[in-house]
Amino acid sequence: MPIVQISRIQNRRGKATDLPQLAAGELGWSVDDQKLFIGNGTVADGAPAVGNTEIMTAGTSAFTTALTHTYKGYLADSTPIVTGASGDVSRTLQKRLDDYVSVKDFGAVGDDSTADVVAIQRALDELYSDTDQNDTRARRTLFFPAGTYKINASLTIPPYAHLVGEGPDKTIIKNSASVPALVTEDDDGNVYGDIGNAGATTPTQIQISNMTIRTTVAYGALSIDNATKVFVDNCKFHGSYVAGGTDSANSKGVSVRSTTALPCANIIFNQCQFQGFARLVDMSYDATNIRFTNCDFNTAYYGAMLGEVMDGSTNGLTKGPRDIQFSGSSWSTINQQAIWVKPAAGADAGTGARNVISYGNWYALDVANSNEGIGSIREVPVLQYDNDECSSVMDFFERTDLRRADGSSELNAAPELQGIGIQTKAIKQATLLNNTSSATTINEFPALAGKGLVIKYKIVRGTLDRTGEFVISASTTAVQYDDTFTESGVDIGVTLSATLDNKDSTAGSETVSLKYTTTNSASTDATLDYQTTIIA
Repeated sequence: MPIVQISRIQNRRGKATDLPQLAAGELGWSVDDQKLFIGNGTVADGAPAVGNTEIMTAGTSAFTTALTHTYKGYLADSTPIVTGASGDVSRTLQKRLDDYVSVKDFGAVGDDSTADVVAIQRALDELYSDTDQNDTRARRTLFFPAGTYKINASLTIPPYAHLVGEGPDKTIIKNSASVPALVTEDDDGNVYGDIGNAGATTPTQIQISNMTIRTTVAYGALSIDNATKVFVDNCKFHGSYVAGGTDSANSKGVSVRSTTALPCANIIFNQCQFQGFARLVDMSYDATNIRFTNCDFNTAYYGAMLGEVMDGSTNGLTKGPRDIQFSGSSWSTINQQAIWVKPAAGADAGTGARNVISYGNWYALDVANSNEGIGSIREVPVLQYDNDECSSVMDFFERTDLRRADGSSELNAAPELQGIGIQTKAIKQATLLNNTSSATTINEFPALAGKGLVIKYKIVRGTLDRTGEFVISASTTAVQYDDTFTESGVDIGVTLSATLDNKDSTAGSETVSLKYTTTNSASTDATLDYQTTIIA
């Protein structure tokens, strides 16, 4: 574009009311309201309209409007809402943007190359740990845009921290150091061993959601230390363990550490994924009220190891974890036990991990088979409860007690639950064929180390019915049973019994078989509905 009549630059200036029609390309400066205009030129020259065009400056009304924000509602200008008591509330754009804070505002990059640990830690400290942390207005949600944030040291998470990403495998915190990726701290920056010193606020009201915590070394993802009220939602904890690997006490997806004075409590994991750690969950320290709901546990040596090093005397290991619940979750590709409640080492009776409940979980075929495949003779219990007050309620075990995917019974039954606990199984139905004189197996149960079985049942045969309770007391050498029932007035011609069978040559691996015979008195098959409770 050629320069035309450069002599005209700035030869128009004065008050806004005196601004004339400017020639094409001519500048006019309004000195009283500090606005700048340029002439459009003629339509014949190609201008869309004759007139002057305002050039945006600090004095431009449009510029001022662009730097302010008024909430207008979902209908915007078509039907605006009133936001103030008398007219709209207008805020600067700076204040509006400061309602939200991103780790990128503190220099984090998230490109899977830049070391982001210093920038992220600066954000955590400035928002939650520095001198203004007692002002609730400082406790903003810290947003992690999608990306991979590399760290080579633990990120320490202060009280009231609220970390939000864009979803698992979208926002990834990737740790390469032989330390847990995330640990909790107090508001003075003290970590485990010094948390709470000098009256510092201990870790509490911490929320983490919608991200992956990835460790590339055999170390932990999240260590919850001296913390209460921790809520983790829709997060993935992904370690370096691969199926078929060996146990490692350092490779922990999630762990807790407490002191006797500051135990952990009120911790919830909802819709989280735990994958690729030798121990997906490892908790021995004093802790209460911990919930895992709708989670997925896969690819590990152990699923949840509870109470392994609790000893009853060491600071923080005097009681062990209590009131731990796993519900509505799935478990797969786990070498050993899905949940193992360990006995208290050297501690008095009544201490140690306890009150552990598995409710409505799904345990896959490839859980607890010692990495030898489905049907392995070395299968171990899916759940092992070696302390008091533990139970399994309405869990589904895909493996089945029969050690064979096809339901055959070539080997002695393997226990779903072993130790000290009660297992309440889902209701099943079986058909008892008419006129069966030889005792025929209905179901099989493991008799390893002795178990008590209580079977509540109802039998319907034509117009006749029976309601009863069949109790079995079994060991590896003998079985006793008792059938107590009430019938509808007439003998329905069904007899239940239990036997002890040895299906292989492995000593002490016998199987309890629930069996039946029927007469021809009713001339019809019978239907058995039954629910089994096993006292391990």
